[in-house]
Amino acid sequence: MTEPEVSLYVALYFIKNGLTEEDIAVSIDGAHVKTNDTVHFDINRFFKEHGLIKTDEETEKWQGVYKVDGYKGRIHISSVPGTGDIRIQSKNGQTIIVESKKGKNNKKGMEYPLMREAIGQLMTGGIIDDTIEPVVAVPYTEKSFALASKWVSLPQMKRVGIKFFLVEEDGSLCVVE
Repeated sequence: MTEPEVSLYVALYFIKNGLTEEDIAVSIDGAHVKTNDTVHFDINRFFKEHGLIKTDEETEKWQGVYKVDGYKGRIHISSVPGTGDIRIQSKNGQTIIVESKKGKNNKKGMEYPLMREAIGQLMTGGIIDDTIEPVVAVPYTEKSFALASKWVSLPQMKRVGIKFFLVEEDGSLCVVE
């Protein structure tokens, strides 16, 4: 599962389960989609398979605003670095900032360094105060579940409030908090 796929599944999960009434911002690095002639993630196919319909005027670009067929929420997809991979306004007024990482079909055993990288990005990406819920999102594996379960119990992780969204192949989330 690629990083953009992880991010889009998280956004879709929040919209389809009514967990937010606001639009969701998703930032996807263009290099995770395509470099030169190499397609790393067929984003347009993903949009089609999951009922995402482009609602803005720029039909030639994959960045833009999408509605989810049958749901009220929209996803604003950009390639803006340094804002977190996903920003969600939850119903309780919190801003959920998510750092996503790839996994599963990539090198075995990469969960540890990728999850630690995401934690580092959350910790150094901006101020985490009482209005922010920091989250790491990665594909679900036995290893990612074991690491997330261990790390959320650490006092420093509890103080900051970092939780984990482990994304299943079907797009559902296993939340470890």
